[in-house]
This record gives sequence, structure tokens and C-alpha cells, in this order.
Amino acid sequence: MIIRIIKTITLGIILIGCSNREPLNPLDPNNPFTGGKPTGLSLIPIQNTVQILWDSIDLSDISNYTIYRGILGSEMIKLKDVAPGSTSFLDTTVSLYETYTYAIEVKMENYISDRSDTVQVTIGPFNIYAADFWDNSIRIISWDGNHLITTSYVSSPRSMSLRRTDNRFCVADYYDRSLLLITTDLLEIESIPLPDYPLDLDLDQDQGMVYVVTRDGSIVTIDKNNDIILDNSLGTGLVWDTQVSFDHLNKGLWITIPDSGTVVYYPVDIGTTDIKYFGGFRYPSAVTAHGHGWVADSTGLYRITTDGDIESILTNTMVTDAAIDTINRFCFYTGYDYSTSSWIAGRVSVETLVHETILDNTYPYLYNIFPIPSDNGAEFLLQQSYTWKILRISENGSLIGDLYGYNGRISFQVY
Repeated sequence: MIIRIIKTITLGIILIGCSNREPLNPLDPNNPFTGGKPTGLSLIPIQNTVQILWDSIDLSDISNYTIYRGILGSEMIKLKDVAPGSTSFLDTTVSLYETYTYAIEVKMENYISDRSDTVQVTIGPFNIYAADFWDNSIRIISWDGNHLITTSYVSSPRSMSLRRTDNRFCVADYYDRSLLLITTDLLEIESIPLPDYPLDLDLDQDQGMVYVVTRDGSIVTIDKNNDIILDNSLGTGLVWDTQVSFDHLNKGLWITIPDSGTVVYYPVDIGTTDIKYFGGFRYPSAVTAHGHGWVADSTGLYRITTDGDIESILTNTMVTDAAIDTINRFCFYTGYDYSTSSWIAGRVSVETLVHETILDNTYPYLYNIFPIPSDNGAEFLLQQSYTWKILRISENGSLIGDLYGYNGRISFQVY
């Protein structure tokens, strides 16, 4: 008992001593936390603008922050002086496909700090957004797939889609049982409570409607004013790998129920009385839609009409994901070809059904694909399981960029 009392008194003395200590000057070169430099420098490229962010410095005699910028292979030069209370600046003088390096320094009345650590970004026509459930985050990645730009932590993002009517990301947040509406800079988040745990979502872009499927089998409809206007039940529970895809040609939802081998067609314009159930699949997980439901299961890729006519598109293959590029009319897929024992990625023309294998045993464990519209519709993103990598692939199947640290089923978007 005496020993415990002595320890408690000693700890109290230490805490009192710490509380009375003068705070460290953040611009002191001997500061172990900052090294005397500005900290927190980060970049958010938003199309053809770069937002530069840094940590505030609580000193009264700051004259200004100075931002420096360099183009890859060239010396860094002064870009702008900004006011002492600022913590951000928008650089609108950037060009597409250039790689820029930034740093900042602080000018005091009688002192200029060392420059901050540098950060770099390559400017492209869009950014890549990746919602990662297991990492509890949404991350912005440079268009070439080589640089992590910023991370926003979200409880449990299952799925993400960009609503073009207001340029906000709609995110299904599983454990918080909510629909999140997030600005493209990931700085503002609005939360809409849902009646149950959301598994997946998709949008009617013309109407700004969001359709969320939940674990208890509900289909929740949220309008463009962010009000829940409908909550209908399929009459059966859904499972972890359930996916939903909005068919903008038929105005309906295609929904997979993997463990029962069933695909559901749910017409959104005429209520629930004409819900259709199509069985006979073997663990159908992924689904994507454009006039038909394109269903991926453990035996192949299939195209199904709203009347239940099923056509085999790809056989003897465990198809792990499928996604349609509606602009260029291709259905992209990933999978494992049983006949050649190889992991593949390819595309099928939605109109002619002509098939093209783009990657054949180039990368193993391909489980997610996201097409990026381009002149010929062949660029795409891949998520490689077990290695936890994102791969950015060009039109001819060559690697443009890759990043580590993406842990599970990833939901991609570009903006």
C-alpha cells in the first residue's frame, strides 16, 4: 500500500510539472514534433485545381505563409504569399498531365522558417475515389493511380456512387446504418439514418434518386431532396455479398441474393407487385445493368432479360466482378478461367456481344473492376485481393500505376 501511495504522489508531481511547462515553439528547429517546419501539408486536386492545405501555427508574429511549387524535374519557385491566418490555398494555374511538387515556409517579423516537407501530385482529368470498408476510409488517389492524395475516415463504407445532380458522393455506411452525402473534397458530410444495415446502393442519375438495399431485405428510396420516400420489403433477408444495379433503360433494380442462387428484378415505377425472382444461378454476387441484368456467378457471366430469358456470355469461369461502361457500351469483368487456370480481365460489347480478353494471367486474385470511359472505353481500375493493391490499367492492358493498402471489396468512383 505504501508503495502505491508513493507512486501516486510522484505521478502527480510529474503531471503538475508538465502542465506548467511552456508550450514548444512549432518553428523551433529543436522542436521534436515539427523540426521547426510547417506541418500537415496535403493536396486535394479537384479536376483542374489543386487545393493546398496545412496545419495552423499559433504564433502572433507571423507575417505570411509562402507557397513554393515546382514541376517535375525543375526547381521550386515561389507561387504565392498568403495571409497569416490562412490554412489553405487554391492553385488554379495547373495543367493536365503535369506532376507538381509543393512546399510552404513561414515568414515571421525577424525570421523565416525552414520549408515544410514536400508533397507531390500528378494532375489529370479526374481523380480516383476508393471506399474501403475494412480500412474505414474513403481515399482520393491521383488519376494515374500512383499517389494517395488524402484520406477521410468513415465508419464502414460499403458502397459509393456519385450523384451528378449535386456532385455529392452517396455512401452506404454499414455499422452506422446511414446514407452519407459527401462533397467531392471529402470535407462536408451529411448523414441520413436508414431503417437497417445497408449492403449496397445505386442511383437513378436522371431523377437524383438513391436506392439502398439493406440486410433485412428492404429497398429504401431517397429522393433528390434527401428524404426517404419509400421503404419496401422483398420479403426475404439479404446477405453480405448482395449487390444492386439500377437499369436506367428498364427503370428497375437488379438485385443478387447469392446464397439462394437468385437474382431479383424490382421495377421502381410500378411498386412491388411485379417483383420477379430468377433462380438457378450458383452464388451470383456481382450484377450490373444496361437494358439487361448482367450477372456474375461462380460458373460464368450471364445476361438476363426482365422476362427471365438467360443467355450465357462467358462460361467455365468464376466471374468475380462485372461493371458496365454505359458510354462506350462495354461490360467489363474479372474472373478465374477454370480451363486455363488463369486470372483474367476483359470486356464484352453490350450491343454485339463480341468478347475481348485484355489481361490473361497477368495479375492474380482480381476481384474488383471499374471501367474508366476513354476514347475506346478500355481503361479500368482493378483491386487485387491478398496483395491489397489497386491497379490502374491503360487501353492496351499495360500498368499505369498501383498503390498498396486496400483491404477488401473496394467501391470505386472517378470525378
